Amino acid sequence: MKNLTVKVSGLAIAMLLAMPAISMAQSMGQTSGMGSGMSTPPNQQTQQAPPPDSKQAAPATPAAPVLDPKEEADFKKVSTMQMSKPDEVAKAGEAFAKAYPKSNHLETVYSILATAYMQQNDQANLLKYGRMTLQMNKDNIDGLAVMTVATARMIDPSQKTDAATKEKNVEEWGGRCISALQGLAKPDGIADADFARSKDGKMALCYSGLGLALYNEGKVEDAVKDFSMATKLEGPQPDPVDLYLLGVALSTNKQYPEAMTAFQQCIKDGDPGMTPRCQEELAKAKKDSGK
Repeated sequence: MKNLTVKVSGLAIAMLLAMPAISMAQSMGQTSGMGSGMSTPPNQQTQQAPPPDSKQAAPATPAAPVLDPKEEADFKKVSTMQMSKPDEVAKAGEAFAKAYPKSNHLETVYSILATAYMQQNDQANLLKYGRMTLQMNKDNIDGLAVMTVATARMIDPSQKTDAATKEKNVEEWGGRCISALQGLAKPDGIADADFARSKDGKMALCYSGLGLALYNEGKVEDAVKDFSMATKLEGPQPDPVDLYLLGVALSTNKQYPEAMTAFQQCIKDGDPGMTPRCQEELAKAKKDSGK
């Protein structure tokens, strides 16, 4: 299994990329109404009216697609699984894609697989299914969110050409993701609190990815704003990786008191992978601030 890494100030960090474990969120990318072959608005249609004396048969009503009950049941199972067990989600998603290679649900299943593999730090499959999702629908919110944050955390600033390509993709995907989420209407049957939590979680991923791309480009003040927004959207228990990145950006910007607060919150979280790093950066921030 490959680790996803982010390099900040020359330090490589292996990390787990968290996604909100809300089943409704797994299909949000298709409920936005974008990228789904929307019809031309009425004022842009140019249909010529028939002559008054012509006889025109009424257009036939297209037959409703025949649904496979087993396929629908299998899709419901995949789409309602919780991300707390990403290995099981990935197994179920792979089985569905293999059993129904022409399913109309593949876009959603691919986005679920990308999320599941991100949770497992499986870089190859994350990128595979993230790309497949966006190939089917370039505005799939789940695909945009996953690819934004994952690609940002794979940027190696020392590889300038590759880094520039990744930064460009992150900025494009992240911008589209945020715009889509801001205009997203709540689907029927979803509780307001669940919808808001899922929406905020995806928005946080996009801001986190954008912040890291900006930091690597030397736009530190803008990076601070995006990392701050990410941790705000994540609620009372922000992702410790985002707290670390926020602290590093604040320290680079010589905002040492705020940086120390971010590192202290990261340490309080108790994440075994991030706590030692936040402790080290906290000590540096204290030293640099003269305290």
